[in-house]
Amino acid sequence: MRQAREQAQRLGRTVEFRIGDLGATGLDPGSAAAALCVDAIQFAPQQDAAYRELRRVLAPGGRAVLTCWEPASFSHVEVQERPGWRAAERAMWEEAAALSPGDDPALQSFHDEGARSLDTFTLLRRVMGTATAPSPAPARTNGERRLCR
Repeated sequence: MRQAREQAQRLGRTVEFRIGDLGATGLDPGSAAAALCVDAIQFAPQQDAAYRELRRVLAPGGRAVLTCWEPASFSHVEVQERPGWRAAERAMWEEAAALSPGDDPALQSFHDEGARSLDTFTLLRRVMGTATAPSPAPARTNGERRLCR
């Protein structure tokens, strides 16, 4: 959290970071313009609750971005290969594994993750899914009726 806040400050961004439960964030309904969940949704004790919570906190038109491994927990998912992304991910892990972390525990952790990731790189695929919260239905004008069948 400290690193994220420092990076936002360096970039001149006004943001709020919170740690919370995937199924109960404590955020107000419709209060988030965006939500990012990196390699965590598959670990939620109740995945349905986590998805419902993402939808609940997104403002109309808000964007959710999720990353995870193969979409085993999703249904009706189409995975499109992105060779450029795969090459960029491999290059990132190679750079992480090659760096000399010195006494910095964060860099040591990144270095170790890079080495582990390269060991299993050909066995896993990461996927990214995006979704946009629906905008509210347009208001009906006086006298307009909704037809139902």
